[in-house]
Amino acid sequence: MSMVTLSEAAPGKSYLIREIKDESRLVNRLSSMGLMCGSQIEVCQNNKKQPVLIFARDTLVAIGRGESTKIIVGGAEDE
Repeated sequence: MSMVTLSEAAPGKSYLIREIKDESRLVNRLSSMGLMCGSQIEVCQNNKKQPVLIFARDTLVAIGRGESTKIIVGGAEDE
């Protein structure tokens, strides 16, 4: 199972959040939406120079490019 940053994740694939690099504002924002280490996400859109769109917990969430480089994701448990 390889780990990549969210900014490098392939659209249409499911991942688990493995690590959120130390930035309290980002951790607080994501945890308020129920996204923390171990949460499963699906990358919907990942175009250069645009926010990364993920689907998690029945919600579409936009993550800025800068923030997406601080989120480490890995393969889902069923892979």
